[in-house]
Amino acid sequence: MKNMKNMNYIPSKENYKKDFKKFNERFPVILSTAFSLRYCTPSGHLFDYLIIDEASQVDLLTATLALSCAKNVIVVGDEKQLQQIVDEKIKTKVQEISDEKYSYFKENILTSILKVYNGKIPTQILKEHYRCHPKIIEFCNQRYYDGELIPYENKNHVAQKNPLYIYYPAPGNHMRVLNNMVERGNYNQRELEILRKEIAEGELLKNVNKNDIGFTTPYRKQAEKAALQNKEIESKTVHKYQGKEKKVMILSTVLDNSNAGKRRMNFVDDPCLVNVAVSRAEEQFILITNEKLFSEQSNEIKALIQYIKYNSLDKNIINSQIVSVFDLLYNEYSPRLKWLESKLVHTSKYKSENIIETILIEVLKTEKSKGLSYCSQIYLKNIFKDLSRLTDEERRYVNNNASVDFIIYENDRTPKFCIEVDGFAFHANNPKQLVKDRMKEYIFRKYGLDLIRLNTDECGNIEKIKEEVEK
Repeated sequence: MKNMKNMNYIPSKENYKKDFKKFNERFPVILSTAFSLRYCTPSGHLFDYLIIDEASQVDLLTATLALSCAKNVIVVGDEKQLQQIVDEKIKTKVQEISDEKYSYFKENILTSILKVYNGKIPTQILKEHYRCHPKIIEFCNQRYYDGELIPYENKNHVAQKNPLYIYYPAPGNHMRVLNNMVERGNYNQRELEILRKEIAEGELLKNVNKNDIGFTTPYRKQAEKAALQNKEIESKTVHKYQGKEKKVMILSTVLDNSNAGKRRMNFVDDPCLVNVAVSRAEEQFILITNEKLFSEQSNEIKALIQYIKYNSLDKNIINSQIVSVFDLLYNEYSPRLKWLESKLVHTSKYKSENIIETILIEVLKTEKSKGLSYCSQIYLKNIFKDLSRLTDEERRYVNNNASVDFIIYENDRTPKFCIEVDGFAFHANNPKQLVKDRMKEYIFRKYGLDLIRLNTDECGNIEKIKEEVEK
């Protein structure tokens, strides 16, 4: 009856604290972040119970604020999942407590309480598992939970006959490390191409609502690029996906078999990270990973690969058909590029330019390109004779022998379009060069001449050239 009297009570953001007792009677269960609870609760008010969910991601300082609002606490979490991300930069500003059980940098509220009370408080393992397809969660069950979980199957699980897939990118060093003044981070464009072309737009998920698909990865830059290229699919790091779930989860491991990839193995091959990534999938889990690196150098991802192979049909282990002509830049590349390697010209000191020149020679042999010709390394001042359309800065740039890698002419020597070959280190990882690249693009637009940029970490370059030729 006490609660019934307050059914007509309508609080506002401005006044709910003035009569918090009435507010709490009207709304006996309150949801809040651990960080905000203290601020949103009047001084002196204590809740009967505080339930901290995903406790492994709650740091001790934030948890202390929340604990100050309650008489009793129930901590819900998993030591085998990811901990909070701690800002290591503040280490020099914070004097560490000598008792490691209370360490802000090493513990979260879950691990700290377990160590402080050391078996003196009641604990309960939630063994029943309802979220994941039994074949998906069984990997985590055997690998991380000593077989204690009891998976329960629902009708969607029963209907899904192929819950596990692996996609292997074609051989090559496809990981990139951005480290310029504008951007930082690790990404793998080839794995993003597989996500978009072979998975999201392919037969496998054609009947799945895009809102039911999740993409996750250890690296923020990979998640950001995935979100830009696949706007309908929710793309987040594994840390941010903890506590969430999707019918279909796709994990991109990013690393390749280069030395840079091997140096980053410990971060990606973390047991907690792999456990969280796999257990986000309700009905289907898809792994995009470098076969050679992880089969030889890792523990957790290697175990996951072996588990999927053992529990899947051969058709579920897929070698991606996506290759780039620039894969010839690597020591290892797909046999499908042998034809190009055998015809490669050697007119430039840069192999990337030799690759594109070879492609141009082949494309310009076709009937649709009859009458077209090309030249390489042409000064812009020889293309744009009248510089009156340009700003002073643009004119200085042109007159300073700025050039373009290739120009394609009509049979009357009228420029049809131009090509720039953009190596990652010299362009994407070079802020000063990026400024010059943008200026060059502005100049071409002012004269209405197409400038096609071919990035060495992207695919579809032959198609781009053919499309321009056939315009």
